[in-house]
Amino acid sequence: MKIFFKIFLFIITIYFSFINIASAKNELLMVTDKNCIFCIVWEKEIGKIYPKTEISKRFPISRIEVKDFVSYKKYNLKKTDLTPTFIFIKNNREEGRIEGSTNPEMFWWQVDEIIDN
Repeated sequence: MKIFFKIFLFIITIYFSFINIASAKNELLMVTDKNCIFCIVWEKEIGKIYPKTEISKRFPISRIEVKDFVSYKKYNLKKTDLTPTFIFIKNNREEGRIEGSTNPEMFWWQVDEIIDN
């Protein structure tokens, strides 16, 4: 009887581990503004490339307008009014953020710094 109980506990442990893995979500949240020149440039230089990268498989991008971010409650995030802001969500928590945009090389370097930690 003890062996069945141990097997049962093992199965329950595995089951709940899979639930935690399945519910954990990674995402790159881009806070943007349709009138932001830096957002427009980012979209042209990086936005077209990002979905084709390995990083996008781990952190699919979602965009949210800055005016809507004020009431965004999906994650417990520090608010910003700076665009673009890129917020990396790992396991439903903020892993890091990039505020503003400079050039593609700097963006990818900052991305590597965030996701490699």
